[in-house]
Amino acid sequence: MLSGWVEIDLSAIRHNFKAIKALVGPKVKIMPVVKADAYGHGMIPISETLIAEGADFLAVSYVEEGMELRKAGISVPIIILLGIFPKDAETVSSYKLTPVVYSMELAKALSDIAKENKKDIPIYAKIDTGMGRLGIFYKEAISFLSTLRKLPGLNLKGLTSHLAVAETNPIFTQKQISRFKKIIEEAKNLGINLKYNHIANSAAALQYKESQFQVIRPGLSIYGIYPTDALHEKIALKQAMSFKTKIIYLKKLPPKTGISYGHTFVTDKETKVAVLPIGYDHGFPRSLSNKGEILIKGMRARVLGTVCMHLTMVDITQIPDIDVEQEVVVLGGQGKEFITAEEIAKKAGTISYDIVCALGSRNPRKYLDGDRD
Repeated sequence: MLSGWVEIDLSAIRHNFKAIKALVGPKVKIMPVVKADAYGHGMIPISETLIAEGADFLAVSYVEEGMELRKAGISVPIIILLGIFPKDAETVSSYKLTPVVYSMELAKALSDIAKENKKDIPIYAKIDTGMGRLGIFYKEAISFLSTLRKLPGLNLKGLTSHLAVAETNPIFTQKQISRFKKIIEEAKNLGINLKYNHIANSAAALQYKESQFQVIRPGLSIYGIYPTDALHEKIALKQAMSFKTKIIYLKKLPPKTGISYGHTFVTDKETKVAVLPIGYDHGFPRSLSNKGEILIKGMRARVLGTVCMHLTMVDITQIPDIDVEQEVVVLGGQGKEFITAEEIAKKAGTISYDIVCALGSRNPRKYLDGDRD
């Protein structure tokens, strides 16, 4: 039995890329983030679609992701955002990947491999401007770069950093951008050429022009998800992912009947219930118990009781003419209604990344193309 499936609309991916490109202008290059299997959308087909639209780079988290892209015939520069272990320097060189560097140990390992292979390795220096995570602390950046430039075989493409609160705190975001800009200027004064610098995620790239520098790194927005509600008025994005299933059972329950584990919902009247063959094993959060909604025949139906591993019950009392195998939309649109990843995330007490990554990784995917189907 097919429990549920994910549909990915590649025309939405193209639309979003074009909308972002139009907003930032032709001088800013775009480095779409396709880590985590393109946020559950499928790294290879999404990457191919983006490159066909003119993506200049791709960004992933791990060496293995970069290797997979290269094996699929992807030739654009691929940046490894998490960096690598020194032992992976040979792999990076042979697959022509571009790691971020934030330790001299790694820089020296890459330099040694570059000298051995007589082939320069492109890198980005990662600067911590306020995330408190990976990167050279911003006050130590110039000292690090001064030493880094002396290592043979390394082609320093630019600097990269990560914004901590671009969605919620403009004051601190501006502070991070200013720190980043100052380091770039000081480095250039020392004769260090930094061609491509990037700090902007979706939230920053679409709100702070000064964050764009030469390159932006959109993630969520590529997939049609808004990092903040305010951006709905600034750019029109299309959610690329839908999650669907079919009803496997229908029943009527009398008043005072408990539903699902723990009887967290008890009927107060005769209730028509549809049973769906999806649950938290499929990425539908258990935290949506008694508060999630799905779409049937273009109408919303509320989750009743606890979401199980492979089953979820919904109230269809007010929806007429329902049959077994009726299509159900869990994420996406049906009729005039639309359920966004942001809506599900808010009800589930998590973030939209979590929703699409889980659904996309745990269910079979079908690729559609609204422009060409």
